[in-house]
Amino acid sequence: MKNWSVYKNLLARRRHAPFTSNLLNVLNKRVPIVSTRNHFNLETGQLSSLKNMEDYDSFYVPGLNGNPCSDNNELAVYIHGVWTGQIAAKEQIDRTMLSLNSNEYNIPVVGFNWDSNTTINPSGWDIAKSIAYQNGPKLAKFLSDFKTNYPNHNIRIIAHSLGAKVVESALINLNNNETWKNNSAYNITSIHLIGAAISDRATSKNTQFGIAIDNIVNNFYNLYNPKDNILQGLYVKTENENPLGLLGLKKGEPFPSNYTEHNVMSEISSFRKTSGIHKPFVDSTVSRWGNNHSGYIGIRGINGKLKDDGAVNIIVADWKSNKS
Repeated sequence: MKNWSVYKNLLARRRHAPFTSNLLNVLNKRVPIVSTRNHFNLETGQLSSLKNMEDYDSFYVPGLNGNPCSDNNELAVYIHGVWTGQIAAKEQIDRTMLSLNSNEYNIPVVGFNWDSNTTINPSGWDIAKSIAYQNGPKLAKFLSDFKTNYPNHNIRIIAHSLGAKVVESALINLNNNETWKNNSAYNITSIHLIGAAISDRATSKNTQFGIAIDNIVNNFYNLYNPKDNILQGLYVKTENENPLGLLGLKKGEPFPSNYTEHNVMSEISSFRKTSGIHKPFVDSTVSRWGNNHSGYIGIRGINGKLKDDGAVNIIVADWKSNKS
């Protein structure tokens, strides 16, 4: 795997890659987003003095600010990973929706958009981890606000890469909330971590996260991939341990009672250009099934249309099996 300096240069090239006219149509869509962009200092990780630990901004979100909620009683929340800009985040939200629809599961998809675009080096990675964890109370507040308005809706979370750290923090926060502890209507129907860039011990039954999984979530899933190119390389090299998304929960650690793992290596195709444009930092290492860290939510063609659904078919199968 390439070193940090090469990775930084490749990612910079990706950020300036032009979108095709077909993908520009995606950017013009009104994508529902819960945003905490510009809430944190990207150089220090500190929360802005103009913000508080629970506030968030929302745009076109069903059930908030007078926006109508769907009548199918379900909401999906997609949380992106590290080094994802606002444009890329919007594209990923839309691609997730396309993959869900291709599997005949049509529910509103809301994106949780956070300050993940720190400097591309080990220090920036540490700051991104801190910002992700600090976003937990903000995600928790959104989930609480939505549940207050729509207690009978199923909330289904999909979190990619370092987005798993946001989920970890949010669940720990909710597990300390008396309303979520004492009201059976306050729960999360399902959570799927995909390519999770957190410790392979994080979801152990004995951790705060594991306890919260047992208490707050009906069904929790970890989708891991032993050939994930980014997790195999930069994560292991930097953290000196395996991430949860590479081989699953560390051997010997006890599972929470509602916890399931799937090896989805065979679902991550060797197609490149997952968003419809060339991404050197990923595409240059894609040579076989499972290599693509960006392929979990599906892959676009250059025409902007979906050509592969990644591991979303597994997610939908899980949703259908536990649908209440």
